[in-house]
Amino acid sequence: MRVEDGDEFVETLLEWYAENGRHDLPWRDPDASRFEILIAELMLQQTSAEQVTGVYDEFVEQYPTAGAVLAAAETDIGEAIEPLGLRKRTEYFRRASAQLLARHDGRVPDSRSELLDLHGVGEYTAASVLAHAHERDASAVDTNVARVLARAFGSESAEPESPEMWDLSDRLAPSGRCDDFLHALIDFGAAVCTARDPNCESCPFEAACEYETERSTDE
Repeated sequence: MRVEDGDEFVETLLEWYAENGRHDLPWRDPDASRFEILIAELMLQQTSAEQVTGVYDEFVEQYPTAGAVLAAAETDIGEAIEPLGLRKRTEYFRRASAQLLARHDGRVPDSRSELLDLHGVGEYTAASVLAHAHERDASAVDTNVARVLARAFGSESAEPESPEMWDLSDRLAPSGRCDDFLHALIDFGAAVCTARDPNCESCPFEAACEYETERSTDE
């Protein structure tokens, strides 16, 4: 696959996602609130979807709003997310909730700069919230997304901080479908284009993928 074949890549990936994506993840429910999506994105930092699934439903049921989070005891929040590790997220939730209440009447902002001002929110999380909570045209690159794009397009850099990766993601992102596109990249990286022992035999890009070509040559 080459960068100039970007439209075909996106179309094929979205078709794969429609059939194979993890559509049952609770934070992908169309009825999930913007605050619940923000909570999910904070939980998913350095944590698998499987781990987050184990605590997410109960957490957002108990703490559905910024006000509910801030009203809870810090120890209660910590205990609720303890299975995820990274206890510093307790501070993320409480400080971000306080900022939402003080600056945005408890609502999740829809601008990149305002999202980045929230405690615990970085470039990837801000872009994800824009795409998933506000249905904005925004692309985001984490380790898994960078791996998929680097392999498919033969990029020399697979670092998520690489400007090349973000530029490629921006160019590929389909207007009006960035939400699905980001989910598709994440799910494809988790199910097929894994870090170790990728399932190239079931990959729809096998014939054109630069990574598979090099892998076959090495074998």
